[in-house]
Amino acid sequence: MKINILVDNDKCWNLNIVRRLIPYLKNNNISVDHIWILPNKLSNLKGTRISFWYLKTFGILVFLKLSIFYLLTLSYNLFNKINNFKDLALRHDIKYDYIDSINNKYLIKDINRNKTKISLLITNHILKKKLINIKNHLFINKHSSLLPSYKGLMPYIWTKIDNKVNGITFHLVNKKIDNGKIIYQKKIEIKFNSMVEFYLYIYDRFPVCFLKALKNLKQKKFIKSKNKKSYYSIPTRRDYSNFLKKKGKVILFSNFFKIYKLIQV
Repeated sequence: MKINILVDNDKCWNLNIVRRLIPYLKNNNISVDHIWILPNKLSNLKGTRISFWYLKTFGILVFLKLSIFYLLTLSYNLFNKINNFKDLALRHDIKYDYIDSINNKYLIKDINRNKTKISLLITNHILKKKLINIKNHLFINKHSSLLPSYKGLMPYIWTKIDNKVNGITFHLVNKKIDNGKIIYQKKIEIKFNSMVEFYLYIYDRFPVCFLKALKNLKQKKFIKSKNKKSYYSIPTRRDYSNFLKKKGKVILFSNFFKIYKLIQV
């Protein structure tokens, strides 16, 4: 089996997720045919506006901690000689392209004519109808909640505010956000001390969960979730205040000692 990966150009989390995923899939007779790298995006924010949003919403102390975490991860990337997706693709002899938009004509043409039938999404870009409607091609998305609950951005913040359990879901993509058929779902009843700790846990298990999702898809084993539907957009400063009142944390200094979960092979 071959798959494509569409990923936002984040050199901290996303680069290391894909770096760990490629050899794991290869060991299970699944190869990555093409990596499509998109600009970083958070809701409707791009570029430096994303950093400004983190600073404005979470405050300077959290912003500095996140920056240190980011720089420590990039230092590892430098040591490992994989500083970007180009380095990663060349190391594994995988085709790659940096594109400006999910509507890129070359992307649409390539998926239309290629025999690869599945694309994994690790992106905040919303797929357009032209891609979703391509015959005999499926797009798989990962969401860090028990869908259909807590659709949208940063579900950990909302589950903490509502005192609800966390989870991970892989689903097929359709025209509605986080709404397609579920092919893998797991409840996570661990009490996490921070949002970063939660995502370290999620991405440490990403390859294993994705492989299970592919196996379920092959067997046409779809999951009917009984969770209540809900959707939340990008948090505001007021939402963050509510998160803090519920003793929520974005990042702790102790999380720096768990970066190995992200950077390990």
